[in-house]
Amino acid sequence: MSPTTLTVVPDIEPAAASPAPLGDAAVAESATSAESAENERAPHPAGGAELEVPPNATAAYMDPRELVIAENVRTGFDVAEHPKQADSIREFGVGAPVLAEREPDGSVHVLDGQVRVLIAQAVGLTRVPVWITDAPTDVDAKQRRIDRTMTQINLNERRIPLTQADYTAGVALMLDLGASPTRVAKGLQQTKRAEVRKLAAVGRSATGRELADAGQYSLDQLAVIADYDNLGDTDAVEKLTTTSRYNFSYTAKAIAADRDETRRRLHASLPYAAYGFGILTDEPGPDDAYLPATELTRADGEPVTDDDVYADPARWLVWVDLEENAELVDTATGALVDPDTVDWDTQHNPDTEPGDGLRRADGLAWRDRWIPAYYLPADQLDTTGLQRPVPPAADPHEALAAAERAAAVRKEARLARRRVRELNKRGVAAAERREEFLSKYVQRSKPPVQAAHFVAEYLARNLAPGALQLVTKLLGIGWSTEELVKVIGAASTNRAWVLALGMVLANREVTLDKSLWRTRSETAARYLHLLADIAAPDDDFALVDVEQAAAGDIDFHDIPIDK
Repeated sequence: MSPTTLTVVPDIEPAAASPAPLGDAAVAESATSAESAENERAPHPAGGAELEVPPNATAAYMDPRELVIAENVRTGFDVAEHPKQADSIREFGVGAPVLAEREPDGSVHVLDGQVRVLIAQAVGLTRVPVWITDAPTDVDAKQRRIDRTMTQINLNERRIPLTQADYTAGVALMLDLGASPTRVAKGLQQTKRAEVRKLAAVGRSATGRELADAGQYSLDQLAVIADYDNLGDTDAVEKLTTTSRYNFSYTAKAIAADRDETRRRLHASLPYAAYGFGILTDEPGPDDAYLPATELTRADGEPVTDDDVYADPARWLVWVDLEENAELVDTATGALVDPDTVDWDTQHNPDTEPGDGLRRADGLAWRDRWIPAYYLPADQLDTTGLQRPVPPAADPHEALAAAERAAAVRKEARLARRRVRELNKRGVAAAERREEFLSKYVQRSKPPVQAAHFVAEYLARNLAPGALQLVTKLLGIGWSTEELVKVIGAASTNRAWVLALGMVLANREVTLDKSLWRTRSETAARYLHLLADIAAPDDDFALVDVEQAAAGDIDFHDIPIDK
């Protein structure tokens, strides 16, 4: 494709309605051209033409305080509003040369780079790189101002910012070349050390870089996607990039749990692989080309045993399945413990002695167990001497139906096991996601509007009988939880908070009796002092002597009993 050359075409005005004499028209055109030429300068030549090298152009390092900030299209710049740029120049100096013009009197006026110069002055730099050309002397002041403004706008507007993809790729390159995360974080300044490795992971991933430029995901989310992409786990990448933003954390945790289980399963399979068995990475279904050993018999009709399987391991494949909390072990020795030999009443009661012949529950833990299942490729059945059992039945059709029913039962059992396993993993992921949400939520300074009613109803449904009786008595309603919940549901937000406080106070009140004066406790003191503090002047309430004694304000021995 050949380059396109742009040329300047003079603006031709249409003829006036009343034609003028040719001589007058020529004079008018000459005047118009002169006025236009006075305020228009030809642009730089386009295409491949070389630009004229300015005479006496020099590159120098100058003290920024010696540079003159001339008229600039950018006005109102405040260094204090750009701390990151100031930190960068303070740390690394000015890298891009300032463009400036030398006036006839020798002063150097900044054409481009005002911001760099002002920041350099503010942070105390003593030198900045400057590219200096002589100011034109054959152009009037008005035209110079036009040229200056045109240049400044073009230089600022045509700068292409670094994309997020390029930024992350650069971080990855620096780490790959041996730079430490600390050094990269310090050098980039706007990046925290903890984020450097995440940025590098994104930078190494083609998918991560593409998504970074799209701006749809946070850095943490991009790092998760990139980690799987860098591992070649396309299934995980697809799940993460197709889930909604609100479910991203949940999906990520579910995938992580699944991959963790896969790693543990493969680790548990290693001894079987070393023995010569093939290893299955997915549990075979009833329609797969694998026959479980439990469904095969020998030629004599006896079931296949482990000895039969281990006699020729190369013929068999193993699938190890996880049984959660299947074994009880001694955490100190790792030895298996029979649950029937443990006195479970001692589990949370250190003062309780175990029964005769039983051991304490301390120092014990439940552990998952991997259970092997052996499968034979169906196409090898004829070469092994094994066979599928034939159910006894007088009717061959009934025998076939019985076999199909048994297969359906096995299929349903397999599906049920898988459902429990998969949903349990999702349950763990959901719990972790809730904890993340709650950890952020409890940092807020204002409760949600639902808080008052939720807290009050929770307290109502968990009141001890004595406290429930007291609260309903104080409110003048029927003595039942449901009656109390109805009152809470009809209350305003502020009223619901009052009811919640009332139930907490009732819980404390029912622990006090007529002898409260002789039992001093911090709990009672806080409760009684709160009552005194929240009482309004028209409530006509203050702590009396026995309450003061219970609160620790006075000694009950000092209470006069003859009054």
